[in-house]
Amino acid sequence: MALPVKTFITFPPIIKVIKMLRVKDIMSKPVITVKPDTPVKDASAMLAQNNISGLPVLEGGQIVGIFSEADVLRSIKTQKKDLRLIYPSISSLGIAFQEEVTQREIIEAYEEIGHMSVQEVMSRHVEVVGPDITVSEAVMRMVQRGINRLPVVDENEVVGIVTRADIIRGLAKEAVEQKQLQETTPATT
Repeated sequence: MALPVKTFITFPPIIKVIKMLRVKDIMSKPVITVKPDTPVKDASAMLAQNNISGLPVLEGGQIVGIFSEADVLRSIKTQKKDLRLIYPSISSLGIAFQEEVTQREIIEAYEEIGHMSVQEVMSRHVEVVGPDITVSEAVMRMVQRGINRLPVVDENEVVGIVTRADIIRGLAKEAVEQKQLQETTPATT
């Protein structure tokens, strides 16, 4: 009795590449940094000139803090506060007041903190990541800790920074690339 002949049909492999997007693929570099003794007004000017919202603070090549727009706004204190009655009142006592701060008072307060050093207003707890962690891991850390940027450190050297904007740009670019890959890959039946 003869054995049946088996016929094998081979198809070219269809590979859909789904790479894990890594922080090193989307981070901003080179990193703009400041020293702890930099005046707040100079560091604020750096933020504005470079259209960024935060800077790592380095001392001796080591990160000692993050200086951000939020730190500046948090540090602005006004001396004079005008109280104004709010009507209708939402208070259980029937009377409520709202602080009214003038633009001039805010500018004066900004001038006051402008002479302070960055180390007096910066955030001291800094979360850093390595360049090889996935973007999803970076997003989780940012969301869980309520932070907007992560300095990227490799072998004790700041090599980049990843921000919310970097993540959005990276994800949008990756989505476009995945869509193009799907459109160019033949469908299997």
